[in-house]
Amino acid sequence: MKIKKALELGVKRLKEAGIKTPVTDTHLIMSKVLGVPRWKIIVEKDKEISPEKRKRFFSLIEKRAERYPLGYILGEKEFFNIKLKVEEGVLIPRPETEILVEEVLKRIPENEKRTGLEIGVGSGAISIALLKNRKKLIMYGVDISDKALQISALNAKINGVLDRFLLLKSNLFEKVPDIKFDFIVSNPPYISEEEYRELEEEVKKEPYEALVSGKEGTEFYEKIVKGGKKFLKEKGFFAFEIGWKQAQAVRYILENEGFKVSVIKDLQGHDRVIIGERQ
Repeated sequence: MKIKKALELGVKRLKEAGIKTPVTDTHLIMSKVLGVPRWKIIVEKDKEISPEKRKRFFSLIEKRAERYPLGYILGEKEFFNIKLKVEEGVLIPRPETEILVEEVLKRIPENEKRTGLEIGVGSGAISIALLKNRKKLIMYGVDISDKALQISALNAKINGVLDRFLLLKSNLFEKVPDIKFDFIVSNPPYISEEEYRELEEEVKKEPYEALVSGKEGTEFYEKIVKGGKKFLKEKGFFAFEIGWKQAQAVRYILENEGFKVSVIKDLQGHDRVIIGERQ
């Protein structure tokens, strides 16, 4: 079978399954199976695929049709122009989280030393993107998940920033050293239990504890702000990704603790990032 025919069948199967981006997903899966860039499969579409690779390709197409996340199938995800390994048990980085990175970078001078703390590192996406763009930055990162810490360390090593990324297994601030940080950043679990029931099936295949935060979805913000304010420097700030309906609740939490609040919207016009700066 030629690449072209396999691609056609893959796209057809994903369309039937209701996958929103059947062409892109099919091409990326073929690219993974053949171990070549996506452009090459288009240029060489008349080449034959070996029986082993054909079997592997259709096996992965079927997995995707069953709503298994594309990031887990590919084993990697691009985020803020960096490649990250992702595996089952770790949240797959989202494009909207890049807005959080952009807002933090705006507040970190390029040629000055700064120290930040990330709560809930997951794949390491946020901290690694910050470290790649600020050469004098040092990041501490905590997570309760061994898998997250393992993947974060691997991604930091691949991207050449492990020497400036200190990873700790900690439930929030339990094991955080008694030092002051210039900022605390987090994309915490923020989906309510009710919202979780309405999520797409593929999202539900990602770790529950990385998505859901109690009945209202705002519990982690309160814990991070109340527990973290003593770790911030005098002019330090909090930076959070938020759910599109949570700006008011998180604003209240921050203002109640004496922080000046800015809310940043995403490209769809939804509230996406909130910054809390010491008054």
